[in-house]
Amino acid sequence: MSAAAASSGTTLYMPNKTDIHNPDSRRHSGAFSIAISDETFRFSTHAVSDRRVTGAQIADIAKAHPVTDYVVLQHLPNGELESVRPTETTDLGPNGAERFFVIRGSESFRFTVDGLSMEWPLASILAENIKFLGRVERSAELILETPTGDQVIPNGRAVNLSVSGVEKLKTRKKPKTVTVIYNHDQRFEMEVRDYTTEELMQRFSVPSGYKLDLVTKDGELRELKPGEKTRMSEGLEFVSHPPRGQSS
Repeated sequence: MSAAAASSGTTLYMPNKTDIHNPDSRRHSGAFSIAISDETFRFSTHAVSDRRVTGAQIADIAKAHPVTDYVVLQHLPNGELESVRPTETTDLGPNGAERFFVIRGSESFRFTVDGLSMEWPLASILAENIKFLGRVERSAELILETPTGDQVIPNGRAVNLSVSGVEKLKTRKKPKTVTVIYNHDQRFEMEVRDYTTEELMQRFSVPSGYKLDLVTKDGELRELKPGEKTRMSEGLEFVSHPPRGQSS
């Protein structure tokens, strides 16, 4: 084991009271925490004795031999991923555990998430893991920018990084949705926002020439005017009908 490794395994360095009030005192305590994972995103924690370690030393702690068969990536505080060469030194710093990935691979596939630069040694990566790297909530939507338009990538699905060029991804909070009812028994999940009458008719597939009514709290029907905007809320009910005076 390298001189930098004080211990290896799953023991997390716990700061004492002095460390809490003065984080920089960790440089004198003889232990710095690092968290290491492979492509599974399951981390183990390790204590190292030196503040500055090389990529080779990190690989050695992870028992990744020979080091030339592996890629060491540092997960920076801003969310970016940066490779650490075997002879390159990185400063662990005084504040909290540093996070690293040690993954077998020889290539480097580049992509961006919300403008952050990323690189990954495998040709694909799951959507939820990309969100983890970008430090966004798992419930957020991951969107891949493509020449034909934005594509939402759900959790559980992998993003192919092997295509030519740099894949560009972005995230956004998943819109809040409510359930509304159309014609008594059809339920639609709708984003909470204002919809025009025309948008609602298209969403509900209202027959051509029919009118759309909103069922009021009193149970009465109010015909929606063209261009009128209706705010979605849980349990709203709508019904359609042919113009008054015509049979259905």
